[in-house]
Amino acid sequence: MRFDVMPVATEKQILEVEEAANHVWHNYYKDIFSEEQIDYMLEKFQSREALKAQISSGYIYYMLLADGELAGYMCYIVKDDHVFLSRLYIKAEYRRQGLARKTIAHLEAIFLSPENGFEHINKIRLNVERKNNFAINVYEHLGFKRIKPVNVNIGRGFVCEDYVMERIIKA
Repeated sequence: MRFDVMPVATEKQILEVEEAANHVWHNYYKDIFSEEQIDYMLEKFQSREALKAQISSGYIYYMLLADGELAGYMCYIVKDDHVFLSRLYIKAEYRRQGLARKTIAHLEAIFLSPENGFEHINKIRLNVERKNNFAINVYEHLGFKRIKPVNVNIGRGFVCEDYVMERIIKA
């Protein structure tokens, strides 16, 4: 399978990511969150308007392509001493095919390239829902370690009970 990443820059690409988010989140999170919470989170974090606002404030989105088809997406933002992987979602039919590993390798390559000016960044951090055993196992398999539990109030009475996970960036 050919794997490519494409920066999300156009209105059409933003719409494609929004549609992928709706597909993935409703399929994947149905056993973790209520339908009401999923809908709220999609509107707050993955709607067209939310995506545009995030991109304009420094978040970088990429579409993940498998043989030219949209297989998922990722998003990150650079913090003081780390890169925060805010989103990594892969459609069900593309899971267990190494796309998460390839995505993390792509992300690391960005921060290891001297011409990008990120020599001070040496780790990737992310939050993952504590009930999301599948994702936790994937991240641990990819070398991430659980750092600490956190509770994130996302509004409207909803709280995400997450683990902060971290991986050291290596060549």
